[in-house]
Amino acid sequence: MNALTSKIKKDVDYMENTHVNDPKKMIILDEIEELLFENSKTTILILKELDLLSIEWISSTFEKVSYELQSKEFIDCLEGLIEKFSPDINGFKNEVQEAKEAYYGG
Repeated sequence: MNALTSKIKKDVDYMENTHVNDPKKMIILDEIEELLFENSKTTILILKELDLLSIEWISSTFEKVSYELQSKEFIDCLEGLIEKFSPDINGFKNEVQEAKEAYYGG
């Protein structure tokens, strides 16, 4: 597991175990979003290493990351995550759809 994956898991653990209205959660999500913008290949590797809980926590970033990366491989990775975690997915299918729309333009 690389350092970025470890950081995201640590951040998710923090968000999972703090008050629902903790303002630091939005700051953490913004930081994660910035990390995922940097390189599509690294982003894909990170996403493949994360567990379902982590994916669900960061899925709100998928649309913006998709728009920034404009990467078919990123979209393929997200679709792979749906397959990997089915039927246990609780809430990131909509975010994957929004990411597809951000990539395909609507």
